[in-house]
Amino acid sequence: MTIPALMTAPGEDAEEFARALREVGPKPILLAPGAELPAHAGGLFVSGESDFGVLAETPPPALISAIEADLPVLGVGWGMHALNVTLGGKPPVRLADAVVARPRPRRKGRDVELGAMRTFLTLGGKVAATIGAGGPVATPGPGEFAIREAEKAPGLMASAYDIGTGAIEAIEMPGYHWIIGVVWPLHRPELLPSRFDNILAAFAERSTET
Repeated sequence: MTIPALMTAPGEDAEEFARALREVGPKPILLAPGAELPAHAGGLFVSGESDFGVLAETPPPALISAIEADLPVLGVGWGMHALNVTLGGKPPVRLADAVVARPRPRRKGRDVELGAMRTFLTLGGKVAATIGAGGPVATPGPGEFAIREAEKAPGLMASAYDIGTGAIEAIEMPGYHWIIGVVWPLHRPELLPSRFDNILAAFAERSTET
C-alpha cells in the first residue's frame, strides 16, 4: 500500500498539516526537509508558512524525486514556492502593495478579514475542476511574498491569481500530471471558501493505493 508523505518547511511543526491529511486519508509519512523520498510514498505534500527563498533555500531532494517519478505532488504556501523553484522558477518576491491575512511581526502589511481579497480561479484548470468552481472567489490572498509571471516556472500554468496585485495564488503542471501548488492554508479550512478542502482530499486519494 502506498501512502502520502508529508514534508514541512525547516523549523515548522508538521502536526497541524498531518492532522489535516489524516482527516481525509491515511496517516502520512513524516519527512525531514533534507530526507529522501521513501519507496512506499504514493505522493508528496510539501507545506509550510515560511517564506521560501529568503534564506537561499534549495529544493528538497524528496520533492525532486516525487516530480521525476510523476507522483501526485501538492505544495502549499512554502511548498508551492519550493515546487515552483524546483521546476525552474524563481523564489517569491515581496509585493509592495501586499495585504496580509493575519499579523506578521516585523513585516509590513495590515490585517484583513476573509473576503477583502479577490481571487480569480482560471477556468479549465485542475485547481478549478477539483474545487468545483471557477471565476472570482474570496480568499485570504497571496500574502506578502508572492510570485508573478516573471517568477513562475516556464512549464507551469497559473490556475489562480489575485485580482488586485496580479500575484499568482495557484500553479499546476498541464497535462495528465497531478502536480499542484497553492498559497492557501488548506490545513485551516475555516479561512477558506467551501469546497477548497477538495484539493487536499483529491491529493490524498491519488496518493493512496492498495
